[in-house]
Amino acid sequence: MPALLSGCGLSPLAERAEVDRAVTGSVEAARPVPVARTVVDALDPSDWERIRLVAATTLSTAQQGEVIDWTNAATGSNGTVAATGEARRDAAAGLCRPFSLTVSDLRGIRRYRGEACRSQDGMARLIGMLPEDAALL
Repeated sequence: MPALLSGCGLSPLAERAEVDRAVTGSVEAARPVPVARTVVDALDPSDWERIRLVAATTLSTAQQGEVIDWTNAATGSNGTVAATGEARRDAAAGLCRPFSLTVSDLRGIRRYRGEACRSQDGMARLIGMLPEDAALL
């Protein structure tokens, strides 16, 4: 007669056996570990790149309050970038202009604010990005 060897739950007879599921305290129940979300985590990296490019090419000449549309065909996300203040020169970051941002994607519409800065080497960066509502992260 062949021997039937298997681990718990792998035996064809396991479905008929009663399983004691009582927690004994010898193994602590797994608790979810909260994951710290950041503004960067809230969007796909290609969305941030598209926003950076639009901000870099349009904010320097935009009128205050002017709204510029952006779209990322790769993700289907879209939104707007709007200049919200005058440009300022920062010794470390370069020429910076504050702006507001809307993002529309599968999770809904969210709003952010920050600055687009262009350094001496021509590289544009988004800095100080904050959600308009922390619950949106």
